[in-house]
Amino acid sequence: MVAFKAFSLRTLVLTFAALCVAVTPAASAPVRVGIAALVVGDVRLSNASINKPKKIARRTRLAWGDTLQTKGNSKLQILLLDRSTLTIGSKAQLTIDRFVYDPGNSRTSTSTVTKGAFRFMSGRRTGNSTATVKSPVGTIGIRGTALDGIVGKEAVKIAKKEPFLDGVKSDKKTATLIVLRGPGANTRGGLTLGLADVSAAGKTVVLDQPTLTAYIPRPGAPPIGPFRLSTGGLTKLQEELSPRVTNANNGGLLEKIVPGVIAAGVGLLILTNSDDDNDTPANPTNDTPTNCDNPNNPTGVC
Repeated sequence: MVAFKAFSLRTLVLTFAALCVAVTPAASAPVRVGIAALVVGDVRLSNASINKPKKIARRTRLAWGDTLQTKGNSKLQILLLDRSTLTIGSKAQLTIDRFVYDPGNSRTSTSTVTKGAFRFMSGRRTGNSTATVKSPVGTIGIRGTALDGIVGKEAVKIAKKEPFLDGVKSDKKTATLIVLRGPGANTRGGLTLGLADVSAAGKTVVLDQPTLTAYIPRPGAPPIGPFRLSTGGLTKLQEELSPRVTNANNGGLLEKIVPGVIAAGVGLLILTNSDDDNDTPANPTNDTPTNCDNPNNPTGVC
């Protein structure tokens, strides 16, 4: 009789534990990170609960683990809780891996872009803030700035027309090009100064001036740069993000559009969250950058 009671109690405990494990993930609410502030064309969302990507509209709430995909001639702008923005152009894919925000103290965000063009703009100024964007071949650490990037065959097309990247062997699926749009050390207008660290294969390239660029050509290759992206390259990248966006290479334009882009969706974000039903040096570098893939490299030292 005693043995039977002991066995029953043990069985009951194990059964209850199994039920807790099975129920907890499904019952846990998604961690909301922001909203879709701008949706143009066909934009679709998928996650652990939504296997078949579904079309979304403006004001759709977004959470950890959401993957966003854009079709041709489409565009998405995400407004995060700390007022940071993430924009992706046509035929792009982005996953929100993580976002932690403590207003006035710190924020941490991590996203992965597997294809297409993207733009990141930092939001509220806090003492301890980091943002990371990953691509299939590298990692971009962002501190208080705005940058553009592109992954895949369009990145390769841009790279082929850049003299500094002459002779580079690129992978059309994973090649990643990153350009700092500002603000940099010489920026005026009260924007937070910042920079981006582009890392791959154990090497890091620092971008700290507008139009400084780094290129990761293929898996296992270190980033090439920093170098200045040509006007043609900047224009092509802008077209991938949005045909209607004016080239921001000319000084001063970014200072005007950054506050505007952030402010445009702030009221919308506040409104959306408030009605939540429990459901944002003059020389690029001291050393001359080396293109290790360039067969015409006179030094041969990398």
